[in-house]
Amino acid sequence: YVMQPAHFLPPDSLAPYIAFYGIFDVDEGFHEPYVSPPLGLCGFILSFNHIIDATTNGKLFMKGRHCATGQITAPMIGTVHGKEKIVMVFIQPCGLYQFFGIDMSLLTNTSMLLHELLGRDKADALVEQLHAAADHASIIETLNAFFLSYLPGFEIEPKIKHAIDYIHQQKGNVAINDIERYCFITARSLERYFKIYIGLSPKDYAKIFRFKCLMNYIQENPGVTWNVLCEQNGYYDQTHLTRYFTRFLKIKPTEMVVVDMD
Repeated sequence: YVMQPAHFLPPDSLAPYIAFYGIFDVDEGFHEPYVSPPLGLCGFILSFNHIIDATTNGKLFMKGRHCATGQITAPMIGTVHGKEKIVMVFIQPCGLYQFFGIDMSLLTNTSMLLHELLGRDKADALVEQLHAAADHASIIETLNAFFLSYLPGFEIEPKIKHAIDYIHQQKGNVAINDIERYCFITARSLERYFKIYIGLSPKDYAKIFRFKCLMNYIQENPGVTWNVLCEQNGYYDQTHLTRYFTRFLKIKPTEMVVVDMD
């Protein structure tokens, strides 16, 4: 089961930094397990009532109710139970670095308390405003104002932006030497900047992005054949595809996808 919040887009001025906002309103007595694959995004997770039950790589992920989160390399597994409201900010790969200048390698597969990132006063003020918001629109308005107050932020190396755009254009189906040639950057520099800006190696980021593209492709193409599914998403064969499903979702594709065997 993959969690699906109500989605809200940021204004154009924040779109280069924020992918979207998500809000969960969980009713009293609700109890549902979930599995969420790596998305290639970082963010904020703010829960109003409980510390969210979430583990990745067998370790607890959330340090408290209000956290900044880094990239994950394995699925997030846990249970949602109510009554609860959860506000999530899905931030673009370099977005947390660009807003706050944090070395993202410190947040890979973990989180940090919001007040450790923002300072106690700013964190408390944001949480209080979100609690006081009357509806979803007010929550989104509060978040937009908060993030706009941090712009302009920290710039990233133009060649790294070019590299990320190239990975996205190729849907993650790239080799490191292709990125080196296309973006005129050495593998060593590429690795160093990706770790600081994103928290992942370029190779791991490309694999996660390729899997995200695969999930989108499956949603858009029900009844696809195994051969087409593999060919269109950069996987050698069904065995190769199954290995990544198991790595990023802890299930086999046959447990999730109805595939036309012809």
